[in-house]
Amino acid sequence: MSTLELKDIVVDYERRGGGRVRAVAGASLSVDAGTIVGLVGESGCGKSTLARAAVGLVPLAGGSVQFEGHQVNPLTRRARPAELVKLQLVFQNPYSSLNPRRKIGSQIADGLASPSAARVAEVCELVGLPASAQGRYPHEFSGGQRQRIAIARALAADPSVIVLDEPLASLDASAQAQLANLLVELTRELGLGLLLISHDLAIVRHVADSVSVMYLGVMVETGPTLPVWSLPLHPYSEALIGAVPHPDGTGFLPESLPGEVPDPARPPSGCRFHPRCPYAFDRCSAEEPELVEIADGRSAACWLQPAGSVPALPGERAANRAVPAGVTYRQEPPTDSLEEM
Repeated sequence: MSTLELKDIVVDYERRGGGRVRAVAGASLSVDAGTIVGLVGESGCGKSTLARAAVGLVPLAGGSVQFEGHQVNPLTRRARPAELVKLQLVFQNPYSSLNPRRKIGSQIADGLASPSAARVAEVCELVGLPASAQGRYPHEFSGGQRQRIAIARALAADPSVIVLDEPLASLDASAQAQLANLLVELTRELGLGLLLISHDLAIVRHVADSVSVMYLGVMVETGPTLPVWSLPLHPYSEALIGAVPHPDGTGFLPESLPGEVPDPARPPSGCRFHPRCPYAFDRCSAEEPELVEIADGRSAACWLQPAGSVPALPGERAANRAVPAGVTYRQEPPTDSLEEM
């Protein structure tokens, strides 16, 4: 069993004026010790809601979350069960997740079983902060340093898994690179499992062992990071990767994804991506594909990728089938690879 396992998660929100919005519509993923799982997708696809569901911050309308064999239930006013303390969350905004009126040392000490200045100093050192940091307030640090403090506070609980909700989004490029490298080091040295939520595919490609691609509340593709990047099996994954800039001086202009993410309160029929998909055909608007295993540890939810088939680009499969009347397929998918970045 995986250290953290989310199975068929469904999360609904009440909408102003009445009605409900299904932010997550049956998503599953797992995180093992010593690995980094990247969760990517556009804003509004349900990533942050899934992160909150993983640690019990939002109630589930369906599905289950298991952590080290224990059920993760929604948090209440009571103290968190001891068996779930090793499941931690780092929020996106370090400016609002830290208490501005308390010194850093006392905030980190909250998570320690036996608080002491020496132990706080050790945790600070793990994230690249000097021991003297514990005597200062959050406003005395930069954005990158504050996020290190937030990570240190999570590490103080001696976690098995940390869920990081867009932890690099508010940082500049230099701070992003430093923190990304820090996350890799912590994973390898401490045997942590990390669920890294991000809309930045370049960062996820750099640090994650595997990646899950989420669209409008569902998973559309999962697999090891390099194969997903080199050979995306879902048209949405292909479009996301094609939109990543190439910092190589060639003048390459990435293609933006056509259209907008639909309203989750009124998702399209059939495949949720079909209104924006260049390969869509009649079945796509009528039936919703399930996430099925392909080969080589890959999974995709696309009618162009049959279960158990050899991985192939959506455009290649589309070109080899009869094209429905009135449908035009894009025949040349993005060709960028990890080596070119």
